[in-house]
Amino acid sequence: MIRQFQNMFSRNKLQKFIALVMATALWFYVMSSQDPVISSSYTVPVAVVNAPREYDITVEDEPIKVKLSAPRSYFIDYSDKDVRATIDVANLTEGEYDLAVEASYPKGFEMQEIYPNTLHVKLEPYIDKQIAAEVIVNGATVPDAVVKGVAKSLDNLTVIGAKSNVEKVQRVIGYVGLTNNENDFELQVPMTAIDADGREVKGVRVVPASITVKVDLETGVQKKVVPVKADITVPTGKEFSKVTVSPEQIEIAGKEEVIKTVEAIHTAPLTLPALKDDFHGTLKLVVPEGVTIQIDKVTVTAELKK
Repeated sequence: MIRQFQNMFSRNKLQKFIALVMATALWFYVMSSQDPVISSSYTVPVAVVNAPREYDITVEDEPIKVKLSAPRSYFIDYSDKDVRATIDVANLTEGEYDLAVEASYPKGFEMQEIYPNTLHVKLEPYIDKQIAAEVIVNGATVPDAVVKGVAKSLDNLTVIGAKSNVEKVQRVIGYVGLTNNENDFELQVPMTAIDADGREVKGVRVVPASITVKVDLETGVQKKVVPVKADITVPTGKEFSKVTVSPEQIEIAGKEEVIKTVEAIHTAPLTLPALKDDFHGTLKLVVPEGVTIQIDKVTVTAELKK
């Protein structure tokens, strides 16, 4: 059996070789000379055309599949870089639209399919607003030093972006670390736009992106912790059953002869002429001369006696 199998390949070698060559040549003839029409698909990103400068444009994030047909040789000469998918937003105003996806491709190709053939598009105007620049100082100085003052190169910054994003911005903040400093210092502080929940708002620009902050330190001071007391006057006939302050205590710093006389830090006086419900709000602190504190406001909650 094995010998017969071997003989099958050993006989008529010349004729078999000629047949193979002719078959290969015929295949090349059909594929090259006849150049049959075939189909192929390309996955391409979508581009927005005729976009007005005053609008932010958001397009549904979905790649476009373009199926084309053409003679086989065309696919050798071209690639997916020669296929383009676009959405035209000319003459559109603020709003949301479902727009047709158009495809462009080299001459000689024929469109078979484009999917998806529409995409959801949102146009929003760019707006800007002014917001106060906040600097938050954290960390600790050397033990006998305290922050005497913080100076900013700018008090207000501009937030620019799509309307819905800018409207989310509630604060613009930057952080300064003390890192055991004992001398005055100056640095560039990046500023970040955040929302009401303290999260960074994406898609907006803060202009300028950073400000110069100068921190003045005072050395040779003493520190101690004292309670914070709320100074609230209630209407006649009303009485609070419970008053809480957050934080309840605060660290003060200053020369020894000054802070040894301070037993508590009080809030600014608040008189409530009419009160029907419990009070909850933020009150400023009254800081004695020569005393330095790290915060200038506290949160006060007062419950009416039933």
